[in-house]
Order: sequence, then C-alpha cells, then structure tokens
Amino acid sequence: MGTDVAWAGQLWAGPGRGQEMGAESEESEARVERLLRSELEQVDSPAAAEAVVERVERLAAGQTEAERAERAAQASTPAAVAVEQAAAAAPTPTAAAAAALTTAAGRAVAATPEAPAVVAAAQHALGVTGAPTTPAVRRGRRYLREAMLRRMGRLQALDACLFLAVNALPHPGWANGVLYGGSALATGGWIWVLGVLVARRWGVRGSHGAVRLLLPSVVGATWLVEHPVKELFRRQRPFIDIVRALVVGKKPGSWSFPSGHTASSFAGAWMVSTIWPRRAPLFFSLAATVGFSRVYLGAHYPGDVASGAVLGALFAELIRRATSRPASPTARRRGARSRGACGSPARTGRATRRAAWRR
Repeated sequence: MGTDVAWAGQLWAGPGRGQEMGAESEESEARVERLLRSELEQVDSPAAAEAVVERVERLAAGQTEAERAERAAQASTPAAVAVEQAAAAAPTPTAAAAAALTTAAGRAVAATPEAPAVVAAAQHALGVTGAPTTPAVRRGRRYLREAMLRRMGRLQALDACLFLAVNALPHPGWANGVLYGGSALATGGWIWVLGVLVARRWGVRGSHGAVRLLLPSVVGATWLVEHPVKELFRRQRPFIDIVRALVVGKKPGSWSFPSGHTASSFAGAWMVSTIWPRRAPLFFSLAATVGFSRVYLGAHYPGDVASGAVLGALFAELIRRATSRPASPTARRRGARSRGACGSPARTGRATRRAAWRR
C-alpha cells in the first residue's frame, strides 16, 4: 500500500519532482538502516535482548496497528529523524534499541510516501536475507529474534519459525526475479481470466462460458479479502505484532493478513478446476507456488498464506453459487437434443480437436 502511495505521488509531481523524491527516499532509507544497525550492535547478550523486547512490549502496549499508523502519518518529522530522536531520548542502550524499533515499525505501516523506504531499511537491517553486515549486527539480530520468539504464543511462534525456515532458503537472483514477477502477474487474479481468454481463443472445450463463471468469482473473492477482511484485521491487530514482524525479518508492512495474492490465486484455481477438473492438480500447484513465493520473499507468514488460500476458494465458491443460474427447461431440452443416440455429447470439429486438452 505504501509503495502505491509513493509511486502515485511521484507520478503526480512529474519527472523532476519524482527524481527528487526518489533521492530523498534513498537517503531516508540509508539513514534508518544505519540507525537500526547501530542499535542492533548494542544488543550484545541474551539478557540485553530480553530487556529490549520487554521494553518494546511496554512501548507498544494498548495500541493497534491502525492507531499507530495514523499517528505516524500525521507526524511532520521525517522517519529517519523520528527514529534518531526516539533513540537519543532513551535513558539506556536497551531502551534506545526498543525506541528505534517501535518508531521504525510505526513509520513502516503509515500511509506515507516514505513508508516503503522504512520497510526496505528494516529488511536490510533485520531481514533474514538482508544486505551483508557486521558480526555485531548479526549477533544482535539473532539474540533479538530468539528473545522475541520466546515471548510469542505457541501458534504465533510456530508461524514465525516456519517463516524463518522458508525465508532462510538460498535466494539466487534468478529465483527472486522469477517469484517477484510471478507475484506481480498474480495480483488481483487477472492472470487466471487472461488464461481462460487464451483458452477460449484456441477453442479449448469448456472455455466458452468460463469467463462469465470466472470473472465475478475471482474479482469478488479478491475484493472481499483485500478490503473488508484485511481492513477488519488491520484495525484489530495489536501494534506489537508489527514490531515482532520487523524483528523476525518479515516485511513490517501493513495489510498482511490474509495474503491477497494467495487468495486471488486459489480463487482462480478453484474456479478453473470446476471447469477442467482433471487439470486441478496443475492449477492448485500454480496457486501454491504463488503462496510459497509470498513467504520466500518475506512478505507474509505461512499463516497469512494458508488463510488467504482458504478464504479465496471459499469466497469464490460462494459467489459462484450466488451468481450461477439454473438451466431453464428450454435450455435443458436443447442440451438433450445436442447429445448423440447413446447420450454422448455431440462434438463439433473444433471441439473434437481440442478435447484431448481436457484429458
């Protein structure tokens, strides 16, 4: 969401202003990253990490993500300056680290143009696959994660551990490029509609009415997950969950639960599987790859992905049932006349050529 805001602002401001904003964003990102790395270096023992996490919990107590994001969005101080001032005003090194983390997390979820820069800075400083760093920073990062995991609930800690296991896999450049590209194509579920249109153009059996069936279900399911569902959880989510995500290494962005990319992908896979059931394993494998990519790239916890998959398929099926019309008696009689003497469907030459695709 923050990335979209920043991009729109640059587009509105024009090329010159957009370049200026880009330079400011890079400078802000570098400053926040340096500040976070500096504070991580101070976490030199498990006891220090426990003190930081305890302080973070006190600073975040009683606040929701939406409340903290709104407060950060109204602030006039740049993110880098806010993080620096929060750390400088703290009485002890552990308090300074806690203040820097909570301030950075608040700025990361705010609807401001600089939010993407703060997210990138946090990923570089704290992310599993962040930029090369010093042994002191790696040590502080490890101690903080271990302390944070110990203070999480059992299910939340399991979700975080699964995230760490997937996100810590090797990240060659080609894999990141392929999965980022796949995630972009999967946005909104339109790739499934496009695929059905291509199938229709080729005359694939069953594709003629597939667009009418697919479009409302996929678009509707995606909208329900991306807006009312995510908004509901965002308003109720404790702010401490955002700080925990930052420390664990997940992108501390807003609107994370459930995964919208996964929801649209499983909505599409569910719908096309009702049309071509024998191809269901292929369709769900593609949808699962999108879900895996969201964890691998650090955007979602596995729990976000699982919930997105379930909700996407569920909403798609409910919309399909609500929008499908039962065949009229006339249509049923026409369908009966279109069958051969033994009750098998009468095929046109084009359908005969394409029938093998379904098998």
